[in-house]
Amino acid sequence: MKKYIFLVWVLTFIKSFAQDGDLNMSIIAHVQGNGSGIWHYLGKNGIEYAAMAYTDALVVYSLEDPSKPIERFRFPGVNTIWREVFFYGEYIYAVTDSKSDGVIIINMKQAPTKITGKFWSPTVTANNITKVLSTCHTVFVDEKGILSLNGCGDWRGVLLFDLKPNPEIPKYIGSETKRYCHDNFIRRDTMFTSDVYDGLLSIWNVKNPAAPVEMASVKTPAEFTHNAWPSDDNKYIFTTDERADAYVASFDISDFNNIRLLDKYRPKDTENQGVIPHNTRYINGYLVTAYYTDGVKIIDAHKPDNLVEVGSVDTYKGTGEGFRGCWGVSPYLPSGTIVASDIDGGFFVIKPTYVRACYLEGLVTDTITGLPISGTKIKLLTPRKHGDEADLKGIYKTGYATAGTYQAVFDSPDYFPKTVEVILKNGEITIKDVQLVPRRNLITQKVIVKDAKTLKVIEGASIAMFNSIWAVNGNTSVQGEALFPVYQDTILYKVVAGKWGYLHASIDFDSKQPSADIVVLLRKGYQDDFIFDQGWTVSGTAIAGRWERAEPIGTTYKNELFAPELDIDKDFGHQCYVTENRAGMAVDGDVDEGVTILTSPEMDLSTYNKPIITYYRWFGNAGGTGNPNDRMTINLSDGGVSVVPIEEINKNEPKWVFSGNIDVKSLITPSNKMKLILNISDDLPGHLLEGGLDGFLVVEGSPVTTQHLNQDIELQASPAAFNHSTQIKFQNIDAFESATLSIINTNGVLVQSYPLHASQGQIIIGNSLASGLYFAKIKSGNKQSKTIRLVKI
Repeated sequence: MKKYIFLVWVLTFIKSFAQDGDLNMSIIAHVQGNGSGIWHYLGKNGIEYAAMAYTDALVVYSLEDPSKPIERFRFPGVNTIWREVFFYGEYIYAVTDSKSDGVIIINMKQAPTKITGKFWSPTVTANNITKVLSTCHTVFVDEKGILSLNGCGDWRGVLLFDLKPNPEIPKYIGSETKRYCHDNFIRRDTMFTSDVYDGLLSIWNVKNPAAPVEMASVKTPAEFTHNAWPSDDNKYIFTTDERADAYVASFDISDFNNIRLLDKYRPKDTENQGVIPHNTRYINGYLVTAYYTDGVKIIDAHKPDNLVEVGSVDTYKGTGEGFRGCWGVSPYLPSGTIVASDIDGGFFVIKPTYVRACYLEGLVTDTITGLPISGTKIKLLTPRKHGDEADLKGIYKTGYATAGTYQAVFDSPDYFPKTVEVILKNGEITIKDVQLVPRRNLITQKVIVKDAKTLKVIEGASIAMFNSIWAVNGNTSVQGEALFPVYQDTILYKVVAGKWGYLHASIDFDSKQPSADIVVLLRKGYQDDFIFDQGWTVSGTAIAGRWERAEPIGTTYKNELFAPELDIDKDFGHQCYVTENRAGMAVDGDVDEGVTILTSPEMDLSTYNKPIITYYRWFGNAGGTGNPNDRMTINLSDGGVSVVPIEEINKNEPKWVFSGNIDVKSLITPSNKMKLILNISDDLPGHLLEGGLDGFLVVEGSPVTTQHLNQDIELQASPAAFNHSTQIKFQNIDAFESATLSIINTNGVLVQSYPLHASQGQIIIGNSLASGLYFAKIKSGNKQSKTIRLVKI
């Protein structure tokens, strides 16, 4: 029976939904209902159809007149909020999730006069699991007639069937079940899987469906990969992440060994309102994307490195976040008609007008230094909301749908904003380089790094100069110098210097009263707060979760912190070494399928009397099947044949833990090629696994005795490296009435002093000192002891 959707009712609906924000798209028909997936179908007589999934049925509409869809067939099924649809040849295929229908197969051979349907639920054996096929998440068919059923029951991955022998009884030919697959796409024997819970787009060779081979994978921006669609030449692919405020992203996949993120898009008029992208499709250089509460968007993707919105229509009356509104879209009917489904609104027929974007691109630099200005905000003063941001190299790429002459505003916090006129044309790139004038005076500050004992300059030392607004980094030349452009500021700068083989040191710098040179003195030792890259190396077999130097983001498991979101307190900088630094849940970026190894640069400890190593570490191990059985081992190597364990951690303790004082000589004979080695290993069966390292330090731990040049004043510290306090012993003070013990920090600043009223004795110090390196000495009259080194851990 034909069921017509009357135009007068359609127009009433259109009026209620049409908003000022609609662009180059219009709704021409609508059928109310509660929808999920949708796809198109082209009959052999040229009639266009839409296969629309409702909560209680799969419905086929014919679109002889797109403004008057005709219901031709309704196939009832279980009541579910989730159906997905695809077609191949003369058949439409649909699956359900959460409730079982198996596969719905619709025979369209005699459409529109006769359409039939059936359920198909075979017994399938894949990955040593034999079960009746019941629920699947999504469905896809490639150009060869290979049917993909994704996220099915216990198989989780992709089940592959051949439709060519009998499209009503698909033949099972293989599977890929490494990870849960939410959706997939296959073309020319290359399969792209959206592994949502791993946040991965994976790429497989499925020429032999019985044994797919993984060729590459890449994390998508919000690490919740929902769907992906490649360009016609398979050189680019476009992804969605089903998270609030997530992006449609473009990747260059022309080289599987070097997959590159090119650009990210999200609607500007609802940015930061929690809107979720759902499904994107590629057609003739454009992306047609279903956004839950934002309707349908057309994005010009002819330039994958500059995605620009050129079309928009809303199918949902509400706004904001949540899983409501537009579910799916198909733009592939020959007429150009787009069919879309809405969770709350049902079936939509949309007429699009595809236009090329007007591109605006360029470079933003400092007018004085010529250096690029990262993070500059670019805003086009246009009727529709628009904005973009320059990258770390000062490069910006943006655009607009409508040609014309506009004002573009460039704004950065440390610069005066600048407005320029730009002329935009459809399909053309307008290049506009912009220079901004700094708000503050820019000075050039020289920093010199020297050895504290010899006063010789140190080549290749790393320097960081920063305050809360500005930060610059550099390395010293052969002359031990580095020049830094610095904006004068009322906020003090911190200057930190370091090099492997020396302890870190810092100086506060007042840019309002600059000095000709800042001299930083480094003392011998080994320290790494990981504010600098000092050459630690990463190796191992793990496919994910490799060690990396980063500012930790933190992850959670069962609503509790699993990976700390900060490095240790009171060290230099905010970086540390962690296993794959990624936001989200603990499963995002944990160590998988192997070991990841972190190795320090070589250390010469052969001249130390009693070398003491200290560090901070954390270890997270939970979830999975059975009791967690993974571990992190920390070892010490002499650079030759001897490697000794310092500790093995197998207790879940995702917080920073101090190592205590590790006496190297009690473990191994110190050499001039010592290395610290951290192994973190994911053993079978798999569990959540992560770890971290920070605050690495090597000090001389033996009691240190020094005397004045005339061997009168003796001074001891025991221990020299301490957690809470240390005991200072002294003797042979002649003029004891005027004797003073001074404690000095690495900047040469006196932090504590103690009058000494005896010729010999002892004093406890250190309780009120912050962690760090200090120097102690005694002055009595015109005599002075030698200086000894103290380390508060």
